[in-house]
Amino acid sequence: MVNFANIINGKDQVVILVDAATIPYFEGKVPSNILIKAKMEDIWIRDFSSVIPARQIKFKFAPGYHKHSDAREIENRFKNWISQNQLQYDKTSSIILDGGNVVDNPAGTRAIVTDRILRDNPSFTKESVKASLIQLLGVNEVAIIKELPDDTTGHADGMVMWATDDRILFMTETEPIRSEVINELKNSFPNVEVIEVPNYYVHETWRGFTSARNVYVNSIVTDDYIYMPIFNNPHDTEMLCLFQSLTNKTVVPISAENICIMGGSTRCLSWQIKGSNKMKILQAAVQ
Repeated sequence: MVNFANIINGKDQVVILVDAATIPYFEGKVPSNILIKAKMEDIWIRDFSSVIPARQIKFKFAPGYHKHSDAREIENRFKNWISQNQLQYDKTSSIILDGGNVVDNPAGTRAIVTDRILRDNPSFTKESVKASLIQLLGVNEVAIIKELPDDTTGHADGMVMWATDDRILFMTETEPIRSEVINELKNSFPNVEVIEVPNYYVHETWRGFTSARNVYVNSIVTDDYIYMPIFNNPHDTEMLCLFQSLTNKTVVPISAENICIMGGSTRCLSWQIKGSNKMKILQAAVQ
């Protein structure tokens, strides 16, 4: 995480949330003005925070892969911190949806989720939840793709990413899910290019969670940069060059070798914010 933050700092604005137990790992190794003391119950802040950086939409965090009590504690800790720092969401929703299952393009006009949303919200149909998401997210188009059959969380950010506003990178899969995903993406986004990239995924589990090893699409996409996870293997250079050839942004490698076994990677560890909430958080880091 130290290297992660130092690589981003100076390219995009970044802060790190730390508590009493973790702050010693960062003091003296990163600028002091990017540290904020905050007691979080989980490291995967992407999942229980808001989505769409410019608009900040908050869904309910109550995924089926967590005990209800654990999910509630994670949600409440984050909610308390939001309140203490006087941050505000543009919208909130009772729909159960992890942030890792919302993959939005940089312009915030299109979003991809998996059909895990239907399992977590059984009262919805695909058509009705798609209409609700378009309204809540403020986007023009939404795709609901098949989740990977053996993935613990069922997140879209383990399958796809946006290289540009109108180009999706899809980590290729075996049939029939490959065709099902591509067809849904093309039907939902008629003016978007879908490019398949190699799938070098390594299946591992840790405490019941499937790993994120070699999931290169779990990248953070900002206005000017793509922070792509690398895993200290021979595929890193190939994927770095491939991603760079498919975007007008600068692709920056971030080591995720040690964290990926836990089920997440660079995107999972991050929360992207714009507007007034961003300014309040940056100010809190300075104090």
